[in-house]
Amino acid sequence: MTLSVSSSFSLPVLRNGSNGYNVTLIQSLLNDAGYGSLVADGIFGVRTDSTVKQFQKDRNLTVDGIVGSQTWGALVPPTISRGSSGDDVKRLQMILNEMGYSLVVDGIFGSNTEAAVKEFQKNTTLEVDGIVGPLTWYALMSTMIQD
Repeated sequence: MTLSVSSSFSLPVLRNGSNGYNVTLIQSLLNDAGYGSLVADGIFGVRTDSTVKQFQKDRNLTVDGIVGSQTWGALVPPTISRGSSGDDVKRLQMILNEMGYSLVVDGIFGSNTEAAVKEFQKNTTLEVDGIVGPLTWYALMSTMIQD
């Protein structure tokens, strides 16, 4: 499955009443961040709304229950690139491996990881820069949710 993301793409704005795989992704990210045990069902209802508001409050964001750029930025892993290391790089390598890349999951963002990221970015029509920022994280995670 190929996700098409244009260069003018921005992260979707989600709120109570939204539904679909983007909501499933938000619910999974909130669960991963330690915010309860939301059912990742793709329905942005009362529980998801209250969980988003608690997450926003805890991070000193605007508490409105709307998942916009600030909330997305707080939910997705930090920007990483060649030379980065640690758990976020391991997470990236595991996601890429689930998509068919053959990376050593060592937590070191080296030339092979960079090449895989660039290939993924090219295949999803993202800017090909080898940097895994919010849009690339979103595209990676969305692809996993949609498969």
